[in-house]
Amino acid sequence: MNEFLSRNKYRLSTLFVVSLSLFVVVFFVVPRASVVAETLASVRAQLEISKTLQGDVTSPDSLIREYRKISEKIEKHTLVQVTSSKILTFVHGIAGKSSVALQDLSTGETSAKAGKIEIPVSFKAKAAFANFHKFLTEMENGDFCIGISDVNMNREDNGDISASVRLSVVSKGDDSLAAVHEKREVDEKNLDFKGLLAHLAPQPMPSDSLRDPFQLPQAYMPAPKSVRVRTKAAPMPPAEKTPEFPDIALDAILPGDNPVAILKFHGESAVVSVGQDVWGVTVVAIGQNEVTLRYEGKTFNIR
Repeated sequence: MNEFLSRNKYRLSTLFVVSLSLFVVVFFVVPRASVVAETLASVRAQLEISKTLQGDVTSPDSLIREYRKISEKIEKHTLVQVTSSKILTFVHGIAGKSSVALQDLSTGETSAKAGKIEIPVSFKAKAAFANFHKFLTEMENGDFCIGISDVNMNREDNGDISASVRLSVVSKGDDSLAAVHEKREVDEKNLDFKGLLAHLAPQPMPSDSLRDPFQLPQAYMPAPKSVRVRTKAAPMPPAEKTPEFPDIALDAILPGDNPVAILKFHGESAVVSVGQDVWGVTVVAIGQNEVTLRYEGKTFNIR
């Protein structure tokens, strides 16, 4: 044993020193080095944040200027005076570019307040999801101030989607229309008993103020009744009742391989194609300058 130790004492000493060094490195140096590295990384991150904050310090005046720029952009979009026909043409054109099939494209009753009007729009769409997403993005980034309020999507068996969309367009209102709505709101707020009395017309009194209180004035005397002799006439044959066609107006015709027309009825607008039913009528044909409709079995043309 002593001979073995004497022969390998240098090797054993070297092995002991190496093992002790590895032990110190693994259990003391490495943990402390990781802590130091984390501390340095944290300090470096704090310095970067400080530099960023110092570079991004914004004064209140610059924030106000930025807010005014954004407000001017919004006002620029809302000051565009549009009609139902322009909106429907705009939506129909973007749908064609995005390969989106539209159904029941129509506008609702227009509401006005504070010089602005809001036109509700609703339609059904069918397309691939990518095309439908592009269609909505193009509408929101268009020239009109559009707010999409509701989108209800369903996936079909072929992978496409069918969606029901409701949105509204805010634009510069017609002064007369806004005035009518504001006057209606003011009248409703000021509706009271005194206001009702102010609208009552005075009743005319008899010219002769001094009269017998027990005598009925001449103005209120009953008119004499005349006796009429009725003769029985021969019955007339019943006249053929002709249907009264609804008051539908033609707003515009969009030509093409599958032409569509924009119709108006009682403040609402709709984009229709041949064979479509709307407001109780059926679209029979769409020409260059007129549209043929069928109502209760009778056809009529509108220009």
